[in-house]
Amino acid sequence: MATALAQDTAAAPAIRDVVADELRPLVRRIDEEGLYPETVMRSLGAAGAFAHHTLAPAARDGGLPGAVDAMTDVGRVCITTAFCVWCQDALGWYLTQSDNPAPRDRYLADVASGRQLGGTGLSNAMKAFSGIEPLALKGRKVAGGYQVTGRLPFVSNVQPGHLFAAVFALEDESERRVMAVFRAGTDAVALAQNAHFVALEGSATCTVLIRDAFVSDDDVLSHDAATFIPKIRKGFVLLQAGMGLGAARGAAAGMRANAQTRRLAAHLPLGPDQIDERADALAARVRTLSADPQPTDRAGFLDVLKVRLDISWLALEATQAGVLQAGAGGYLIGAEAARRQRETQFVAIVTPSVKHILMELAKPA
Repeated sequence: MATALAQDTAAAPAIRDVVADELRPLVRRIDEEGLYPETVMRSLGAAGAFAHHTLAPAARDGGLPGAVDAMTDVGRVCITTAFCVWCQDALGWYLTQSDNPAPRDRYLADVASGRQLGGTGLSNAMKAFSGIEPLALKGRKVAGGYQVTGRLPFVSNVQPGHLFAAVFALEDESERRVMAVFRAGTDAVALAQNAHFVALEGSATCTVLIRDAFVSDDDVLSHDAATFIPKIRKGFVLLQAGMGLGAARGAAAGMRANAQTRRLAAHLPLGPDQIDERADALAARVRTLSADPQPTDRAGFLDVLKVRLDISWLALEATQAGVLQAGAGGYLIGAEAARRQRETQFVAIVTPSVKHILMELAKPA
C-alpha cells in the first residue's frame, strides 16, 4: 500500500504538467475538430497516469484510487481525453487480472507506459451479461486459438495498431464465452467511423469489423469469460469515477474563475463549494469500495453501481450549474461551460449507462 501511495504522489505533478502544458492548448481542437489527443495520451503514460493500477496491482486497493485521481486531473480540463484515459486504464485492468499470463507478459508494460495505446471493447459484453443485448462476436476453436467474426459498433481509443479486448461466444454446443485481446487496423480487424456525436468526437470511437480473425491462445485473457467478467467488473466501473469527478471539479473551478458571474449567481441552488463537497464525499466512497476490487458478489457490485450513479448525477448537475452561472455567455459556440455540459452527457450514457444502472438496481435481490 505504501508503495502505491508513494507512486501516486510522485506521478501527480507530472500528470498535471501534461494536462496544463499539452492538453489544455488542444481542448478546442479536440472538441471542435475531433482531434484524437494521441501525443497527450502517450505523454500521460510516460508521466505514470496508466501505471497506478497496473504496475502496483498488489496494493490492497489494486491501485484504483490513484488511477481515478489521475483521470480526475485530466477530466477537469477535457472529458474526451479523460474518457480515452479510462479506455486505456480498462485495458490495463483486464491484462492485470488475466487468467492467462501470456497477454499480461506481452502487453502490460507497454500499455501501462502509454507506448501501446488501446481501448476496452467491452460495452457489448457488459450489456450481454446483463441480458440487454446478445453478444456480437462469434468464434470457433481452431489449432492454436480461435477464429472470430462479428461487428462491434462502438469501440473507443482505437486507431490502427491499437489493442482492444472483446468477448466472443463459441458457436459449438458449449456456448462458452471467451475474452481476448485484438489488434485493430488489419484486413481481419478493420476500423470504420460510421457515426458522429455531439461531443467526444476526439475519442477515436470506431466501428470494428472482425472478419474471420485468428486469435492466438496467447492473446486470450480468459477461456471462460462468464467467470472472468464478474472478477473485473468492479474495477471496470470504479475506474470510470475519474470522468465524472473531473467533470464536476472542472465545472466548480470554472464557476470560481469568473468572479462577476459568481456574484450574480450566488442564489443558484448549486455552487462550486457544494460541488466540491459532494465530489469529496464521492471520492471517499470510491476509495472505500476500492479496498476490495475483485468481489464477485452481486451486493458488492450494486454498491459500485450506486456510487457510479451518484457521480453521474453530480457531473450532470455541476456542469448545468456552470452553464446557468455563465448565462448567455455559456450558450455561445466555443463556450467552455457549454462544452463541459455536452461532454458530460456522455458520462451518463457510457456503459454502464444511467438507465442500465437503474435497471440493475431495480432487479429483485
